[in-house]
Amino acid sequence: MPSAQHLYKQELARCREHFERVNLRKERGYLMKFTTFSANVENIMPFIPRSSHERLFQELLLQQVFTTFDQQCLTAGDLVKFRGAKEAITKPDGPRIYCTYHLGSYRLLTSVLFRRGVDCVLLVGSNMNRHQGDDMLEHIEALRQKHGLTNVFRIVDTGQASAGLTILRELKAGRSLIVYVDGSPETAPQPGEEDKLLSVRFGQRNVLTRKGVGYLSHTSGVPIVPVVSYRQPDLTNVLHCLDPIRPIRQSDREMYCREAMQQLYDAFWSYLTRYPGQWEGWNYIQSFLEPELPKHAMYGRRPEHPAFNEDRYTLCDLEQAPILFDRRLYQTYEITEDLRDLLLNLNTIDSVEGVVGEEMFEELVEMEILH
Repeated sequence: MPSAQHLYKQELARCREHFERVNLRKERGYLMKFTTFSANVENIMPFIPRSSHERLFQELLLQQVFTTFDQQCLTAGDLVKFRGAKEAITKPDGPRIYCTYHLGSYRLLTSVLFRRGVDCVLLVGSNMNRHQGDDMLEHIEALRQKHGLTNVFRIVDTGQASAGLTILRELKAGRSLIVYVDGSPETAPQPGEEDKLLSVRFGQRNVLTRKGVGYLSHTSGVPIVPVVSYRQPDLTNVLHCLDPIRPIRQSDREMYCREAMQQLYDAFWSYLTRYPGQWEGWNYIQSFLEPELPKHAMYGRRPEHPAFNEDRYTLCDLEQAPILFDRRLYQTYEITEDLRDLLLNLNTIDSVEGVVGEEMFEELVEMEILH
């Protein structure tokens, strides 16, 4: 009789087979989603060649299919391999703040903790709560029925005004938190929230991250346990528990928040470099990037042989109109078909300025579209 592991991998093979039948490039919005993904990878991991970006993007889309399947499969959590400080996810002697990331089959941590008898509270944004909250509760209830579990599971919507007090009460009641510290589209920084954010190093850029996790840990005295999920090449899911970050109650709260969040991103970085095609955050990390100071162009400098600046800009031929995408600033410009054709065929034109006029030429140079 086939083992549970064999049957599980058989189902994933079916998922892959179905996925590979789809012509992704014909899917609505594919080109812009891929271009944004590519710009994000390039800004944070410039050592990955652009020629590899589409393969990574399609790997991520397949991983999302696998992750959705895992959420529907009650036995997926039983097949997980554990690495590192495994005792951190057995029933602890007190509450923990489990900090994880949107890497691999990231929802499995919740299933595993609940299955092991941990009283836990999942923190989610309002949009995720609306679209996925019921599915998560159904999954947990099915695990409860199957294994006769009696421990507590709750979802807290972090978009609610009373969320902070609710979370502190849950910690004081001995329940552990599950937090995705790499953010989500709905937790992106908003104007006026500067006091809730801090800047951390992340690859070649700095990102803005919310300091609520550090604040909760420091205020409650509850340690942070980083947990990284990833999928091995043989499709086995792994949960790697890293050493806890323990708060020092008498320490400066702001300093602790800053150091704890930097540790969490540093810990994640070593796994992201190994499994870049498994991180869902590539689809939205641009909303968290700390703006860079503009690089001032040398005004008045006219390129003798103007070329299209492919390092900074990408041409996207959409149905409605051609789009010029700025990979540094994440801005899109609708352009005419004539300008698109000109940019694609610069090497056949004797005088670009003669074709577009002096004013347009200077604008193209100033925006670094031509260099």
